[in-house]
Amino acid sequence: MINLVKASSLITARWAGGTTTQLAIRPRSAEYQKFNFDFRVSFATVEIEESTFTHMPGVTRHLMILEGELDIDHLDRYQKHLTKFSLDTFNGEWPTKARGKVKDFNLMTRGNYSGMIEAHTSLKGEIKSIGQNEIYSGLYLLKGSATCSVDSTPIIVHEGDYLELENEKGTCTVLASTDVEFIVAKVYSSLI
Repeated sequence: MINLVKASSLITARWAGGTTTQLAIRPRSAEYQKFNFDFRVSFATVEIEESTFTHMPGVTRHLMILEGELDIDHLDRYQKHLTKFSLDTFNGEWPTKARGKVKDFNLMTRGNYSGMIEAHTSLKGEIKSIGQNEIYSGLYLLKGSATCSVDSTPIIVHEGDYLELENEKGTCTVLASTDVEFIVAKVYSSLI
């Protein structure tokens, strides 16, 4: 299944320290607040200088900075300074605090699901190929516009759009129409 989610149709919600915008959740009937999802993809803004991460038992969190800088502190474990496209993967049960106002990209997985996040940049006219060996991948266009081709079907993606590829095999080719920055979230299942 190939699905283009236009930036204009995304729903943003407020939380105590900023906003969160859900890009995808599976199963589709799952609710983030109930923690009954297999995986969730989102981006968020942190508008306060100091924040405490929500306690999420059984969730693996992948966090990538899109704008700004963040000092993350997994209490009694490790600290890390994150800048643009820096990534931290951690257990959602860990007590975690952070300092910094940022925009970040998030992938959360549970149970038999695992995942990863990749950042890509391309100059106008450059082509990148994204392999499709996972059960789900999503491409979030952070900057610019591009034509993504899957099975010879061209899909035009603009800044802020999110392209979902679910159970698609093969390659997604990204041709940059302008200079672009995009994030790819990949989800794998141990059930397959």
